[in-house]
Amino acid sequence: MSTPPPHGAPPPYAGPPVPPPLPRRRRPSGWWFALGGGLVVLAIAVGIGLFVWTLKGLLSTEATVPATGDLAAVVLEGDLDRDRMLWFEDGRTQQCVIHDADTGDPVDARPVHGEFSRTDSQGSFHGMLRFDPGSGRLAFECSGGGHVLVSEAPRLGGFVGGIVATILLPLVLGGAGVLVLIVTTVLFATGAPRERAA
Repeated sequence: MSTPPPHGAPPPYAGPPVPPPLPRRRRPSGWWFALGGGLVVLAIAVGIGLFVWTLKGLLSTEATVPATGDLAAVVLEGDLDRDRMLWFEDGRTQQCVIHDADTGDPVDARPVHGEFSRTDSQGSFHGMLRFDPGSGRLAFECSGGGHVLVSEAPRLGGFVGGIVATILLPLVLGGAGVLVLIVTTVLFATGAPRERAA
């Protein structure tokens, strides 16, 4: 039988007090789901937009010249510091002679380096020659039948940069959106309902 402590003595030590359980963290707002989903949708839209923009630079057409042997005047209104490319129609043997309409001087057209092909409503074409547009006012004499297309010459650096941006930017935006959705879902599942939170 235990002996009671003498009068005025402190009670025996019972250990530290047990703290009450912490209240559950409040659930995040539903707007976080909207933010995560919005980032994923934005990533898709940006990816499509950059892809179209990158291809547009490669597939644009400034002029269509009939390859009938007749003289055709063309005025180029784009960046005149950038070379132009001649696209010859597949299945035809086409040739072009180009003159600067302002000076009458012949324009030197040189073979392109690399393989460039495209297909549009006018048919299938291969990029064959590139040239300096000079004043932008040109006279073409093309033969071989069909049509010859004139466009800005593709810039390898700009094309590669566009492809990299088309991959990386949507990847970053989409990854951020998925991360927000995962974290919000976990916090929502483990949190207390917002209407009960103090």
